[in-house]
Amino acid sequence: MAVAVDELAKGPGSQWKHTNRIYKILEYNYIVFPLTFILTFYAFKHVARVGEYYIDVEEDGWTSSSIFHVITMTIFFLLQMPPFGQILGLCLPMRPNKFAQKPRTRRLGTLRVCLVTKGTNVSTAVNSARCWDSLSQRDNPSVKFHVLVDSESSEELKQQLPSYVIVDQVPKSFSVKKAKYKARAQEYFRLKYKFSKEDWVLHLDEESEMDDRALQTTLDFIERGTADLGMGTIYYTASNHWTSLLLSAAEVNRVAEDFGRFQLPLLLFRRPFLGWTHGSWLLINGAVENAIGWDTDNAARLGYKFEWLHGIFREQPPCTFKDLCKQRRRWFTGIFRFEQPIAGLALTLGVFAGIGTLI
Repeated sequence: MAVAVDELAKGPGSQWKHTNRIYKILEYNYIVFPLTFILTFYAFKHVARVGEYYIDVEEDGWTSSSIFHVITMTIFFLLQMPPFGQILGLCLPMRPNKFAQKPRTRRLGTLRVCLVTKGTNVSTAVNSARCWDSLSQRDNPSVKFHVLVDSESSEELKQQLPSYVIVDQVPKSFSVKKAKYKARAQEYFRLKYKFSKEDWVLHLDEESEMDDRALQTTLDFIERGTADLGMGTIYYTASNHWTSLLLSAAEVNRVAEDFGRFQLPLLLFRRPFLGWTHGSWLLINGAVENAIGWDTDNAARLGYKFEWLHGIFREQPPCTFKDLCKQRRRWFTGIFRFEQPIAGLALTLGVFAGIGTLI
């Protein structure tokens, strides 16, 4: 079932070719990025000297002002969650093709690719589903493609989607104790299909665009890996990319965080930092999803193991500044509702660390 990554390079799609080039570089990330950081440091140092943009140090060495600046900068850097996470995540060996190089140790029953949508933005959901048309594993009998609609009507979607896509509609009468919106829809999906330990679910947002490498990496993870859950890198370049400089620039840091805040803890401890995960490009074993469920308030405490999926999904950045603020507000309110205050405290300290570093 698994295909060598190099063979997939012959497949269609400019997005896959771009992804392939990225991961050819990331095979040697432990060389490329340390050298890049060192050269960048000395380049800025040279520019400062040539432009005479520097301050003479007093002969008596340390002053109260210099000590204050060193202490405050150290505090701000240590408040980052985790400290120096992005640099460490980029510099430690990633081994992006490690799953493809391992022998098969697990059997795949069914992989259900589940795209969740409210049904109000039909064109976006259809565009994302159409990316599945050119996948080399699209006709794999073990892979099923679903669009999960959390609204009363799904007829318009059904008419525009290809026949191999299964449309599941969440009944209005379906109720749970805690889960809302997307989580409620995913809980319905879980109960409907009664997953086994050989089943897996790949959860996607309605704007998530998949390429061949992402799906092949998923299959290799399932058959050749040992972890129970996986998540991967998301680029925000699917559409509206650089239409607004401010909004696109705001998403660049999220890509950097994928290699730091999200990937680094999985690389070192096989667990997410404070339980933080993506809501999309999230792969979960069926038995694990049954044990956790979506009608829960603390999945992290069960201690299941994660690994990073070295593939790229592409999504779109918020269309307006108002949408950006609403998105961040949802994140913050969700984190601060967590029953243990450590998650909210870490978020607050991380925000102050970012502001302090800029100052």
